[in-house]
Amino acid sequence: MEATDENSSQLPAYTALKWGEFVANPHLLYNLCPGSSNRREDNVINMAGIWTNPNNREFKVEGIEELERLRNDLLTKPILFHVKLQHHKTEHYVVMKVHKTWKDEFAVLVNTRHPGIREVLTHKLLEITQHMQEGKKFCLKLDFGPAMKQWYSGAVDSQPDLCDNRRSSDSGHMEIAIHNYSTPVDCCMNPLCIVGCFPFWLLLGGPCYCIHRTRKCIDDSHDFRDLPVVLITGVSLRVTVRQNMPPPGPPQHYNPQGPPQYYNPQGPPAYQPGVGPGNYGPTPPPPYPGNNC
Repeated sequence: MEATDENSSQLPAYTALKWGEFVANPHLLYNLCPGSSNRREDNVINMAGIWTNPNNREFKVEGIEELERLRNDLLTKPILFHVKLQHHKTEHYVVMKVHKTWKDEFAVLVNTRHPGIREVLTHKLLEITQHMQEGKKFCLKLDFGPAMKQWYSGAVDSQPDLCDNRRSSDSGHMEIAIHNYSTPVDCCMNPLCIVGCFPFWLLLGGPCYCIHRTRKCIDDSHDFRDLPVVLITGVSLRVTVRQNMPPPGPPQHYNPQGPPQYYNPQGPPAYQPGVGPGNYGPTPPPPYPGNNC
């Protein structure tokens, strides 16, 4: 287990792969996940299915034992997300404005054993465990999306101008919630929604909902930011694997069930001249047979 923890801590906090490449070969990410199961996909908390069922990003726990199992999974297994990112930029010129938009779709593997993530997770999970032991209702929201938005905006727009308007957004599918009650209604609790739609919020009972929610449940949240993101591709991953291969061993014995293996089948070995007079090595060649001169 210690070796597994050490290998996982060496992985970046976020490992991103273009969604199309992940669909074609999911093991490009699954093979990065150490674990006790022989099936690498079982060593991952797969949250990619929240596209079809948003309820999958909610973990409702009914007791201490269930919360402890979830806590162990979150602290030992990476989380796989499927996210769409968009970055918009408006460039201002004297006579016109130029709008630019970048869009991409990624599979993202979040390494929960990374020190920048593990410390926060351990602290937050300990707090809700105490709430559970005290018989209180709670809801903890963890949003891993802000770090991806920061990375993507810097990758596609590396030289921002102070006069330009820049805006990044994601699909919101890198957020998970852990609760023993319910998740809050965003349009009733979000300050931006309250300010923008204050008359409707007031008429539809928004204040009553906020008071009831505050008295009934302890809501907490955390946004992960400023974490390293590494983008990999199938080509770069294969090159990395080849560079880490051990040096070739001694020649193998002949295998009667298949053709013999050669060390370099791509071409004949190049001639290496020795250090000596002429084109010969230090030792002169033997005399021609039968020549007694």
